[in-house]
Amino acid sequence: MPTDAASAGSVRDLRIDFFRGLALLFIFIDHVPNNVLAHFTLRNFGFADAAEVFVLLAGFSAVLAYQRSFETDGFRAGAARVMDRVRDIYLWHLALVAVCAVGLMHAAVWFDNPMYSRNIGVNVFGETPAASTLYAAALINQPNMLNILPLYIILMLVWVPFVLWLLPRRPWQVLFVSTCLWLLANLLQLNLPSQQLPQGWVFNPLAWQLLITLGALAAHFSRLASVPSSRALIALAAGYVAFAFLTTAPWTQISGLENARLFPRDLMGSMDKSYLSPWRLAHVVALGYLAMILSSPKSQWLSRAWARGVARCGRHSLEIFCLGTVLSLTGWVILAEAGDGLPVQILVNTAGIGILWVTAWALAQRNREIGFVRSLHNQVSLLRSQLQRA
Repeated sequence: MPTDAASAGSVRDLRIDFFRGLALLFIFIDHVPNNVLAHFTLRNFGFADAAEVFVLLAGFSAVLAYQRSFETDGFRAGAARVMDRVRDIYLWHLALVAVCAVGLMHAAVWFDNPMYSRNIGVNVFGETPAASTLYAAALINQPNMLNILPLYIILMLVWVPFVLWLLPRRPWQVLFVSTCLWLLANLLQLNLPSQQLPQGWVFNPLAWQLLITLGALAAHFSRLASVPSSRALIALAAGYVAFAFLTTAPWTQISGLENARLFPRDLMGSMDKSYLSPWRLAHVVALGYLAMILSSPKSQWLSRAWARGVARCGRHSLEIFCLGTVLSLTGWVILAEAGDGLPVQILVNTAGIGILWVTAWALAQRNREIGFVRSLHNQVSLLRSQLQRA
């Protein structure tokens, strides 16, 4: 999961928290099957979706959180901090898989509906429990909607330390190696094995590493100087975002306009998500560039209550993602059993977003209290040492 950018010596960029929180809310909404609110999330207005935004921001926040450790304390100390985060993500992932597997398998029995376990892929735990448990621990067993955390684990375990170490020394070499790896994965169809899918991981780390690298590069260069801004670059990025919007044609979801497309997507080749197609990659990069240029960390709108609430979700991304996944699967069962009429849709979405919002607030309060206690303890220790010297 994206790292906590509030590390010692780093200045928190509230834009990162906000857009990461927005992506989390989109992921919750998108993961509720047949959710009417999903018609209004990012995936309907371009080639990329919230997952691409999330991974791009993961690379950006990794630099903010860990780069200074690599620079001042060396590779071993920096890598140790990254490994601490990998451990946390891995444990949360295993707990999330266990909770979702047990819950959905019980729902399948309780409601006499095997789709609850089969559609997500947790039925393998009932068919081959020992092997599936080992595969889950090895990240080979990846049930549907539970496959993004393994991507973060692998990238932060293998790729991110290398990027953070080499970034200050050879940034363009990092980009070259990353791009070559992405090209090889696409050209040779290289992927890691998956228990559920014969074609491999839904989020192929060999391809998606390019996105986290681009995020890290953006953070690295923004630390050195302001992001280059020109009318030509802004026009190019905005033009591509507009092109993606027109190609995706969100108005086709309106009754009677199903076939009203300006640009047939079939003519553009693959939009494959597993291998991070160039169309998707260019779209999220264009969105990221426009977000950096058209807003600043001190933008007034970031201080408004609704923006702070979204940012709190992004600040506690691991906890909110895991809770959001459980809530989205719960919402799926509720809609399937109670019907997907508008009142039930409103209830599921309102309750889910409300729970995420309140949980993020509670986590922020807890962290504030922990920070106060630590600060008080440090002051008492300092006073005690001064009295002893006196």
